Amino acid sequence: MKRTLSVWLGLGLVWLTACIQPTSPPWENPADDRDQDGVPASADCDDFDPKLGTGVCPRCGDGIHTGPGCEFCVDAVKAGAKCDQCLDALKTGENCDRCVDTLKTGAKCDVCVDPVKTGAKCDECLDAQRTGGACDQVLGLVLIPEGTFWMGCNPVKDSGCGSDERPQHKVTLSAYYMDVTETTVAQYKACVDAGVCTAPSAGSSTYPILLDHPVNDVTWTQSRAYCKWRGAAFDLPTEAQWEMAARGSCEKNGSTAGDAACAAAMRTYPWGENAPSASYAVMSGSNGIAAVGTKPAGDSPYGLHDMTGNVWEWNRDWYGAYSPDAVTDPVGPDSASARVNRGGSFYGGALYQRAGDRDSSTLSYASNYVGLRCMRSYP
Repeated sequence: MKRTLSVWLGLGLVWLTACIQPTSPPWENPADDRDQDGVPASADCDDFDPKLGTGVCPRCGDGIHTGPGCEFCVDAVKAGAKCDQCLDALKTGENCDRCVDTLKTGAKCDVCVDPVKTGAKCDECLDAQRTGGACDQVLGLVLIPEGTFWMGCNPVKDSGCGSDERPQHKVTLSAYYMDVTETTVAQYKACVDAGVCTAPSAGSSTYPILLDHPVNDVTWTQSRAYCKWRGAAFDLPTEAQWEMAARGSCEKNGSTAGDAACAAAMRTYPWGENAPSASYAVMSGSNGIAAVGTKPAGDSPYGLHDMTGNVWEWNRDWYGAYSPDAVTDPVGPDSASARVNRGGSFYGGALYQRAGDRDSSTLSYASNYVGLRCMRSYP
């Protein structure tokens, strides 16, 4: 009886063992593809490379990690234990698509948002010739903002009006740049040395020795060639550009009360109304031609040096009579026999130091009394 019971018990145990299979834990479930730590089996991560975005690897138990060791975020641009940091330390934002440095942009955050800036802090001008917070100033030049002035002699203040300085008329100009000084011997010589410009006439009193003096004895053609050599944006100034740079806009003359008030406010000389003297300009009574910028008391409202005195300056325009009509960005007559000279010279007296004074010379004319100054278009 005992033996029979033992047999039956043995058979029962075998039957129970065969019928009752243990339930596998979730990490051993083949369908789950994870080991006991919730990490995908390496064998299931075929050719997985998160940097290249290749291969396949299941998600980890937390749903936000992946990789053979759960070391990568499912969101390829994220990192960190909670995948809440940007993998690229230079980026920020929910989608890691913005640069931490708000001054930068681009895939590598290496481009300045301001297109005219460069440098690690985007505080340098991309154009090495420019300066200023908005990179709107050019080294060696002054920005003349867009403005309106009354061109020609102002009879309210000026008793020396010439017939070719009349009628006084309203002119509006777009913004432009003007050289702070007359073109120096050193500057012009660089163009000669480059093989682009030709040397001034042999009678030049400044070239090639007096490097900080205005170059003189150059023709209109030579002068314009020099300006053009500096870049496509450079040229000789128009007569209107020259005059507004010398005497200032309505605002620079303290008038915003309308046309009549502006016309009457136009100054006679670049420095104002004080009578011309060697304190303001290199003129008769001075010791001949001088280095540029030696008379700061005579600067124009924009801070330009020697706008009158030292040497006459070639202008771009053909010489012709004024129209009484209001004009915008005038360029003078279509043709004539001579080009405009402005500004007087070291040989001239008080009459020639007036901002409205005009003269003209043929294209081939060259003299120790004549030099140049360039302008540059904006921006």
